[in-house]
Amino acid sequence: MLFQQIILHMVNRLNGERTISAPFHLLRGKRSGQTIQDVKSYGFTRYFSLTPKLSKKTYDHTIQMMIQSGLIIVDGNSVPHITKPGIETLQRLPELKLNGWLYRGNERIFFQRLSLVTQTLSQIIAGNMAFDPVQKDEKVQNWVRNYLKKWPFRSEEFIRNYYYELKTAFQTSDLSHLHLSILSHRLSGFEVSGVTWQQLSHALKEDEMDLQIRFCECLHILLDEIYLNPRLTLLNSLSEGIKTSTPLTDSAKKTADLYEQGYTFEQIMSSRQLKSSTIEDHFVEMAMNDPSFSIQLFFPDENTYRLIEQIRNQQTKKLRTLKEAYPLYSYFQLRLLLAVGGDSHEDGSI
Repeated sequence: MLFQQIILHMVNRLNGERTISAPFHLLRGKRSGQTIQDVKSYGFTRYFSLTPKLSKKTYDHTIQMMIQSGLIIVDGNSVPHITKPGIETLQRLPELKLNGWLYRGNERIFFQRLSLVTQTLSQIIAGNMAFDPVQKDEKVQNWVRNYLKKWPFRSEEFIRNYYYELKTAFQTSDLSHLHLSILSHRLSGFEVSGVTWQQLSHALKEDEMDLQIRFCECLHILLDEIYLNPRLTLLNSLSEGIKTSTPLTDSAKKTADLYEQGYTFEQIMSSRQLKSSTIEDHFVEMAMNDPSFSIQLFFPDENTYRLIEQIRNQQTKKLRTLKEAYPLYSYFQLRLLLAVGGDSHEDGSI
Protein backbone atom coordinates (compact mmCIF):
# COMPACT_ATOMS: atom_id res chain seq x y z
CA MET A 1 0.00 0.00 0.00
CA LEU A 2 2.91 2.39 0.67
CA PHE A 3 4.07 2.02 -2.93
CA GLN A 4 0.56 2.76 -4.16
CA GLN A 5 0.33 5.80 -1.86
CA ILE A 6 3.56 7.20 -3.33
CA ILE A 7 2.17 6.79 -6.84
CA LEU A 8 -1.05 8.51 -5.69
CA HIS A 9 1.03 11.37 -4.30
CA MET A 10 2.75 11.78 -7.64
CA VAL A 11 -0.45 11.51 -9.69
CA ASN A 12 -2.06 14.13 -7.45
CA ARG A 13 0.87 16.53 -7.84
CA LEU A 14 1.07 16.01 -11.61
CA ASN A 15 -2.53 17.25 -11.80
CA GLY A 16 -3.34 15.67 -15.16
CA GLU A 17 -0.31 17.23 -16.89
CA ARG A 18 1.71 14.04 -17.47
CA THR A 19 0.93 10.51 -18.64
CA ILE A 20 0.86 7.49 -16.34
CA SER A 21 4.43 6.63 -17.40
CA ALA A 22 5.85 9.76 -15.73
CA PRO A 23 5.93 8.29 -12.18
CA PHE A 24 7.57 5.13 -13.53
CA HIS A 25 10.45 7.03 -15.15
CA LEU A 26 10.96 9.15 -12.06
CA LEU A 27 10.96 6.19 -9.66
CA ARG A 28 13.48 4.45 -11.91
CA GLY A 29 15.71 7.55 -11.95
CA LYS A 30 15.60 8.19 -15.69
CA ARG A 31 18.02 10.99 -16.65
CA SER A 32 15.94 12.46 -19.48
CA GLY A 33 15.33 16.21 -19.63
CA GLN A 34 11.59 15.82 -19.03
CA THR A 35 12.01 13.62 -15.97
CA ILE A 36 14.73 15.82 -14.48
CA GLN A 37 12.50 18.88 -14.93
CA ASP A 38 9.55 17.08 -13.34
CA VAL A 39 11.69 16.25 -10.30
CA LYS A 40 12.11 19.92 -9.50
CA SER A 41 8.91 21.38 -10.94
CA TYR A 42 6.59 19.05 -9.03
CA GLY A 43 8.74 18.57 -5.91
CA PHE A 44 9.71 14.93 -6.39
CA THR A 45 13.34 15.02 -5.23
CA ARG A 46 12.61 12.47 -2.50
CA TYR A 47 11.28 9.89 -4.96
CA PHE A 48 13.92 10.15 -7.68
CA SER A 49 15.58 6.76 -8.30
CA LEU A 50 13.68 5.25 -5.37
CA THR A 51 13.21 1.94 -7.22
CA PRO A 52 15.88 1.82 -9.98
CA LYS A 53 15.19 -1.85 -10.74
CA LEU A 54 11.42 -1.48 -10.94
CA SER A 55 10.17 -3.42 -13.96
CA LYS A 56 7.51 -2.07 -16.28
CA LYS A 57 5.55 -5.26 -15.69
CA THR A 58 5.46 -4.72 -11.92
CA TYR A 59 4.58 -1.05 -12.32
CA ASP A 60 1.80 -1.75 -14.83
CA HIS A 61 0.39 -4.45 -12.55
CA THR A 62 0.32 -1.96 -9.64
CA ILE A 63 -1.44 0.62 -11.81
CA GLN A 64 -4.07 -1.94 -12.84
CA MET A 65 -4.66 -2.83 -9.20
CA MET A 66 -5.11 0.86 -8.37
CA ILE A 67 -7.59 1.29 -11.22
CA GLN A 68 -9.55 -1.78 -10.12
CA SER A 69 -9.56 -0.49 -6.53
CA GLY A 70 -10.99 2.82 -7.73
CA LEU A 71 -7.99 4.86 -6.54
CA ILE A 72 -7.23 6.36 -9.96
CA ILE A 73 -8.68 6.51 -13.43
CA VAL A 74 -6.60 6.70 -16.60
CA ASP A 75 -8.18 8.47 -19.58
CA GLY A 76 -7.84 7.70 -23.28
CA ASN A 77 -4.65 9.78 -23.49
CA SER A 78 -2.99 7.67 -20.76
CA VAL A 79 -3.28 10.57 -18.30
CA PRO A 80 -4.05 9.50 -14.71
CA HIS A 81 -6.47 11.28 -12.39
CA ILE A 82 -6.89 10.64 -8.69
CA THR A 83 -10.36 9.75 -7.38
CA LYS A 84 -12.05 10.60 -4.08
CA PRO A 85 -11.12 7.18 -2.59
CA GLY A 86 -7.60 7.82 -3.90
CA ILE A 87 -7.44 11.13 -2.03
CA GLU A 88 -8.61 9.40 1.16
CA THR A 89 -5.91 6.74 0.75
CA LEU A 90 -3.32 9.41 0.02
CA GLN A 91 -4.14 11.16 3.29
CA ARG A 92 -2.70 8.14 5.11
CA LEU A 93 0.70 8.43 3.39
CA PRO A 94 3.31 8.58 6.19
CA GLU A 95 6.05 11.18 6.19
CA LEU A 96 9.01 9.58 4.46
CA LYS A 97 12.59 10.64 5.13
CA LEU A 98 13.83 10.11 1.60
CA ASN A 99 16.23 12.09 -0.57
CA GLY A 100 16.55 10.25 -3.84
CA TRP A 101 17.94 13.27 -5.67
CA LEU A 102 20.86 13.46 -3.23
CA TYR A 103 21.77 9.75 -3.29
CA ARG A 104 20.39 8.67 -6.71
CA GLY A 105 20.50 4.95 -6.01
CA ASN A 106 24.04 5.05 -4.60
CA GLU A 107 22.68 4.11 -1.16
CA ARG A 108 22.56 0.55 -2.50
CA ILE A 109 26.28 0.66 -3.23
CA PHE A 110 26.80 1.82 0.34
CA PHE A 111 24.85 -1.17 1.63
CA GLN A 112 26.87 -3.54 -0.54
CA ARG A 113 30.05 -2.17 1.02
CA LEU A 114 28.56 -2.23 4.52
CA SER A 115 27.31 -5.79 4.22
CA LEU A 116 30.62 -7.13 2.89
CA VAL A 117 32.72 -5.35 5.51
CA THR A 118 30.39 -6.52 8.27
CA GLN A 119 30.48 -10.10 6.98
CA THR A 120 34.27 -10.05 6.72
CA LEU A 121 34.79 -8.77 10.26
CA SER A 122 32.30 -11.30 11.60
CA GLN A 123 34.26 -14.11 9.94
CA ILE A 124 37.55 -12.75 11.33
CA ILE A 125 36.13 -12.82 14.85
CA ALA A 126 35.10 -16.46 14.28
CA GLY A 127 38.56 -17.28 12.90
CA ASN A 128 37.14 -18.32 9.56
CA MET A 129 38.54 -16.75 6.39
CA ALA A 130 37.29 -19.39 3.95
CA PHE A 131 33.87 -17.91 3.26
CA ASP A 132 31.87 -16.93 0.20
CA PRO A 133 31.50 -13.15 0.03
CA VAL A 134 27.89 -12.03 0.25
CA GLN A 135 28.52 -9.50 -2.53
CA LYS A 136 29.54 -11.05 -5.85
CA ASP A 137 30.21 -7.78 -7.70
CA GLU A 138 33.99 -7.64 -8.28
CA LYS A 139 33.94 -3.84 -8.24
CA VAL A 140 32.43 -3.88 -4.74
CA GLN A 141 34.83 -6.59 -3.60
CA ASN A 142 37.86 -4.62 -4.82
CA TRP A 143 36.57 -1.44 -3.18
CA VAL A 144 36.11 -3.21 0.17
CA ARG A 145 39.51 -4.89 -0.15
CA ASN A 146 41.19 -1.49 -0.63
CA TYR A 147 39.11 0.01 2.19
CA LEU A 148 40.20 -2.66 4.67
CA LYS A 149 43.85 -2.28 3.66
CA LYS A 150 43.74 1.28 5.00
CA TRP A 151 43.10 -0.01 8.52
CA PRO A 152 44.43 -2.72 10.87
CA PHE A 153 41.16 -4.53 10.22
CA ARG A 154 42.21 -7.81 11.84
CA SER A 155 42.82 -6.17 15.20
CA GLU A 156 40.30 -6.40 18.02
CA GLU A 157 40.45 -2.61 18.47
CA PHE A 158 39.45 -1.92 14.85
CA ILE A 159 36.58 -4.41 14.96
CA ARG A 160 35.40 -2.98 18.28
CA ASN A 161 35.50 0.58 16.91
CA TYR A 162 33.64 -0.46 13.76
CA TYR A 163 30.79 -2.03 15.69
CA TYR A 164 30.71 0.90 18.09
CA GLU A 165 30.25 3.29 15.16
CA LEU A 166 27.49 1.09 13.74
CA LYS A 167 25.72 1.02 17.09
CA THR A 168 26.05 4.81 17.40
CA ALA A 169 24.63 5.43 13.92
CA PHE A 170 21.78 2.97 14.51
CA GLN A 171 20.69 4.85 17.62
CA THR A 172 19.43 7.88 15.69
CA SER A 173 15.81 8.55 16.61
CA ASP A 174 14.78 8.67 12.94
CA LEU A 175 15.38 4.93 12.56
CA SER A 176 12.32 2.92 13.56
CA HIS A 177 12.16 -0.65 14.81
CA LEU A 178 11.00 -1.69 11.32
CA HIS A 179 14.01 0.02 9.73
CA LEU A 180 16.45 -1.79 11.99
CA SER A 181 14.63 -5.09 11.58
CA ILE A 182 14.87 -4.87 7.79
CA LEU A 183 18.54 -3.89 7.92
CA SER A 184 19.53 -6.63 10.37
CA HIS A 185 17.72 -9.28 8.35
CA ARG A 186 19.51 -8.21 5.18
CA LEU A 187 23.02 -8.38 6.71
CA SER A 188 25.11 -11.55 6.75
CA GLY A 189 27.73 -12.80 9.20
CA PHE A 190 29.38 -15.95 10.49
CA GLU A 191 26.87 -18.79 9.97
CA VAL A 192 24.15 -16.16 9.41
CA SER A 193 22.81 -15.40 5.94
CA GLY A 194 20.79 -12.37 4.94
CA VAL A 195 17.22 -13.24 4.01
CA THR A 196 15.62 -12.59 0.63
CA TRP A 197 12.94 -9.95 0.15
CA GLN A 198 10.37 -12.69 -0.29
CA GLN A 199 11.39 -14.34 2.98
CA LEU A 200 11.39 -11.00 4.78
CA SER A 201 7.95 -10.13 3.41
CA HIS A 202 6.61 -13.42 4.76
CA ALA A 203 8.31 -13.02 8.15
CA LEU A 204 7.23 -9.41 8.75
CA LYS A 205 3.89 -9.76 6.95
CA GLU A 206 4.59 -6.64 4.91
CA ASP A 207 4.39 -6.04 1.16
CA GLU A 208 7.73 -6.76 -0.53
CA MET A 209 7.81 -3.47 -2.45
CA ASP A 210 6.90 -1.50 0.68
CA LEU A 211 9.76 -3.16 2.58
CA GLN A 212 12.22 -2.16 -0.14
CA ILE A 213 11.03 1.44 0.08
CA ARG A 214 11.47 1.40 3.86
CA PHE A 215 14.91 -0.13 3.37
CA CYS A 216 15.87 2.72 1.04
CA GLU A 217 14.56 5.19 3.61
CA CYS A 218 16.62 3.45 6.29
CA LEU A 219 19.80 3.82 4.23
CA HIS A 220 19.09 7.50 3.55
CA ILE A 221 18.59 8.16 7.27
CA LEU A 222 21.72 6.20 8.12
CA LEU A 223 23.81 8.08 5.55
CA ASP A 224 22.46 11.43 6.76
CA GLU A 225 23.50 10.50 10.29
CA ILE A 226 26.97 9.40 9.18
CA TYR A 227 27.62 12.61 7.23
CA LEU A 228 26.46 14.74 10.16
CA ASN A 229 28.75 13.00 12.65
CA PRO A 230 32.46 13.42 11.78
CA ARG A 231 33.38 11.18 14.72
CA LEU A 232 32.11 8.19 12.74
CA THR A 233 35.45 7.97 10.95
CA LEU A 234 35.17 4.41 9.67
CA LEU A 235 31.62 4.81 8.40
CA ASN A 236 32.40 8.16 6.79
CA SER A 237 35.18 6.48 4.88
CA LEU A 238 32.81 3.64 3.97
CA SER A 239 30.31 6.12 2.50
CA GLU A 240 32.89 7.87 0.33
CA GLY A 241 31.43 9.04 -3.00
CA ILE A 242 27.89 7.94 -2.18
CA LYS A 243 26.34 11.39 -1.76
CA THR A 244 26.00 13.39 -4.96
CA SER A 245 28.54 16.22 -4.98
CA THR A 246 26.62 18.33 -7.51
CA PRO A 247 22.88 18.73 -8.15
CA LEU A 248 23.56 18.29 -11.88
CA THR A 249 23.64 14.97 -13.67
CA ASP A 250 27.10 13.94 -14.89
CA SER A 251 26.46 14.93 -18.50
CA ALA A 252 24.92 18.28 -17.56
CA LYS A 253 27.94 19.00 -15.35
CA LYS A 254 30.27 18.62 -18.34
CA THR A 255 28.15 21.06 -20.32
CA ALA A 256 28.09 23.48 -17.37
CA ASP A 257 31.89 23.34 -17.08
CA LEU A 258 32.27 24.29 -20.76
CA TYR A 259 29.72 27.08 -20.40
CA GLU A 260 31.63 28.51 -17.43
CA GLN A 261 34.77 28.47 -19.60
CA GLY A 262 33.02 30.77 -22.08
CA TYR A 263 31.85 28.27 -24.68
CA THR A 264 28.71 29.25 -26.59
CA PHE A 265 25.74 26.94 -27.00
CA GLU A 266 26.86 26.00 -30.52
CA GLN A 267 30.47 25.46 -29.45
CA ILE A 268 29.35 23.18 -26.61
CA MET A 269 27.19 21.18 -29.01
CA SER A 270 30.13 20.80 -31.39
CA SER A 271 32.66 20.02 -28.68
CA ARG A 272 30.50 17.38 -27.02
CA GLN A 273 29.09 16.05 -30.30
CA LEU A 274 25.58 16.00 -28.87
CA LYS A 275 22.23 17.00 -30.34
CA SER A 276 20.91 20.48 -29.64
CA SER A 277 17.97 18.98 -27.73
CA THR A 278 20.38 17.27 -25.32
CA ILE A 279 22.31 20.49 -24.69
CA GLU A 280 18.98 22.25 -24.16
CA ASP A 281 18.16 19.67 -21.48
CA HIS A 282 21.45 20.49 -19.79
CA PHE A 283 20.78 24.24 -19.80
CA VAL A 284 17.33 23.67 -18.34
CA GLU A 285 18.93 21.54 -15.64
CA MET A 286 21.44 24.30 -14.93
CA ALA A 287 18.61 26.84 -14.69
CA MET A 288 16.78 24.63 -12.19
CA ASN A 289 19.72 23.94 -9.91
CA ASP A 290 22.02 26.98 -10.04
CA PRO A 291 20.54 30.18 -8.56
CA SER A 292 23.34 32.22 -10.16
CA PHE A 293 22.57 30.96 -13.67
CA SER A 294 20.90 33.63 -15.81
CA ILE A 295 18.51 32.74 -18.64
CA GLN A 296 18.72 36.31 -19.98
CA LEU A 297 21.06 35.08 -22.73
CA PHE A 298 18.12 33.31 -24.33
CA PHE A 299 15.81 36.33 -23.99
CA PRO A 300 18.05 39.21 -25.20
CA ASP A 301 15.26 41.75 -25.65
CA GLU A 302 12.84 40.58 -22.98
CA ASN A 303 12.11 41.26 -19.33
CA THR A 304 12.51 37.73 -17.98
CA TYR A 305 11.07 38.65 -14.56
CA ARG A 306 7.84 39.71 -16.25
CA LEU A 307 7.78 36.57 -18.38
CA ILE A 308 8.35 34.31 -15.38
CA GLU A 309 5.45 35.95 -13.55
CA GLN A 310 3.21 35.50 -16.59
CA ILE A 311 4.12 31.81 -16.79
CA ARG A 312 3.36 31.36 -13.09
CA ASN A 313 -0.05 32.95 -13.56
CA GLN A 314 -0.92 30.28 -16.13
CA GLN A 315 -0.88 27.74 -13.25
CA THR A 316 0.23 24.90 -15.50
CA LYS A 317 3.50 23.16 -16.33
CA LYS A 318 2.13 21.55 -19.48
CA LEU A 319 4.30 22.77 -22.35
CA ARG A 320 1.65 22.31 -25.02
CA THR A 321 -0.75 24.55 -23.09
CA LEU A 322 1.95 27.18 -22.56
CA LYS A 323 2.95 27.03 -26.23
CA GLU A 324 -0.65 27.81 -27.22
CA ALA A 325 -0.63 30.81 -24.88
CA TYR A 326 2.85 32.00 -25.98
CA PRO A 327 3.34 30.84 -29.61
CA LEU A 328 6.27 33.20 -30.25
CA TYR A 329 8.48 31.40 -27.74
CA SER A 330 10.22 28.09 -28.42
CA TYR A 331 9.64 25.05 -26.24
CA PHE A 332 13.20 25.48 -25.00
CA GLN A 333 12.51 29.06 -23.88
CA LEU A 334 9.32 27.99 -22.14
CA ARG A 335 11.17 25.20 -20.34
CA LEU A 336 13.78 27.70 -19.14
CA LEU A 337 11.05 29.96 -17.77
CA LEU A 338 9.45 27.00 -16.00
CA ALA A 339 12.81 25.91 -14.62
CA VAL A 340 13.50 29.29 -13.06
CA GLY A 341 9.98 30.21 -12.01
CA GLY A 342 8.23 26.91 -11.47
CA ASP A 343 6.79 26.48 -7.99
CA SER A 344 7.71 23.12 -6.49
CA HIS A 345 6.14 21.53 -3.40
CA GLU A 346 9.13 20.35 -1.42
CA ASP A 347 7.29 20.92 1.86
CA GLY A 348 5.72 17.48 1.46
CA SER A 349 2.17 18.80 1.33
CA ILE A 350 -0.38 16.77 -0.56
